[in-house]
Amino acid sequence: MRCFGALEEAAFLRDEVNALNRAGARPDPFSTFEFFENFLRFEKFFTEGQGLRLWFLAAFNAGRLVGYLALKQMTQKVLGLRASKLDFLVTHDTDRPQLVARPEHALAVSEAFYSYLLERKRDWSFLEFRQQDAASPLFPPPAAVKLKGYLVRQWPSLDNGTIHVRWSTLDAYFRSFSQKFRSNVSRQMRSLLAAGEVEYLVSSDPTTTPALLELYHGIEPRSWKSRAGVAIGRYPQWVEYFKGLLDARQPMRVSIQLLLLDGVPIAGLMSGAFMKGLYALHMVYDERLSRLAPGSAMLLMGMRQAIDGRYAFLDLLSGFGYYKVRWQAQMTQTRIAQIYRVGSPMYWHRVLGDWKRWVFPARPKEAPALFNPLRRHVSEREDEQTGPGTIPKLPISHEERERIAALIAEVRQGQGEFLSAAELAAVMPFETQRVARGKDAAFTLGR
Repeated sequence: MRCFGALEEAAFLRDEVNALNRAGARPDPFSTFEFFENFLRFEKFFTEGQGLRLWFLAAFNAGRLVGYLALKQMTQKVLGLRASKLDFLVTHDTDRPQLVARPEHALAVSEAFYSYLLERKRDWSFLEFRQQDAASPLFPPPAAVKLKGYLVRQWPSLDNGTIHVRWSTLDAYFRSFSQKFRSNVSRQMRSLLAAGEVEYLVSSDPTTTPALLELYHGIEPRSWKSRAGVAIGRYPQWVEYFKGLLDARQPMRVSIQLLLLDGVPIAGLMSGAFMKGLYALHMVYDERLSRLAPGSAMLLMGMRQAIDGRYAFLDLLSGFGYYKVRWQAQMTQTRIAQIYRVGSPMYWHRVLGDWKRWVFPARPKEAPALFNPLRRHVSEREDEQTGPGTIPKLPISHEERERIAALIAEVRQGQGEFLSAAELAAVMPFETQRVARGKDAAFTLGR
């Protein structure tokens, strides 16, 4: 066992780490050495100045790396005392953080890591493993791990939604929807395509994706995500973090897809390709067009990318399962595992919290809402200011249009795909009707 306090100290393991990830039960782009490097470049931003110390645990057998676990130690004040927490290094915009090992070594490696962590129990008050599914070797702990002297809690966490690609064409995938959902998507898409000159642009070329990223986060001020504080462009460091993911040295190849309406970006999807999987990292759309479902259009094009690229799955990450199942996603339940060292400040904080909930029980939870509560909240606030259904006027200046046009031209000079309005309509898995402008008659394209 070794615990590295800086990733630079483990740089000699880079190739072994990446090879072990590829050989694991669930290879993912969020467990690569390069992904950890990019995260740690911006760790002060992500940890809000609380201070982060890396615990990169590595297990060896006869000098060969057989498992690793990337954790971080954070120190904060609890009940007026300083207390340390250990949890996964990266816990957002990823899929189920995990212990990485070959399947046949996973339990033995888990035992070794628990043994090491329990030996260093004075260095932490609280250990948390988020989003652990039934296949996790970390929780429940292996039978040999004894947690006497610890308080163990587990809670439901956000489920993962993954579409396993079993269709050979976009048509076949679309036909697998329920009749009602198929009708809704096609109706909204027809309205979107009739709203103007709707074009499509995508690239995974690292020389052009920075320009696409600039166009992408240019949509965000017109998105509900901006008002909710979850947009990429809300902080310069967040933008730089995503720029780092576009680097050609990253094992995950990021592509950015955009929909353009009359030359202006209105929706975007950022995806990462790794081995046999495609991961939906981030999506945005202009909320003024929400009735036309530009987000649905991006998901449909995302599945087109997954099918045409012969990927085994499209991973939609976590949350909003009510919506993802409509797109044929399989939901995987996960749990948050929490281990408190008895007598530590975080243990007493937990005990006091449990006592308070016992004395003052909360109201029974309502059934899960079949909508995005954060999006609805900011949309309702907007309706209060402008009236329900009102589309705020946010004209784009001549200078901004010129900047957008220059970025689009830059992207089109590189490697990628551009679909004109007619070409985009033709790839849709349903009949589409575009109403031409001026005196031109309407015409129908598609299947």
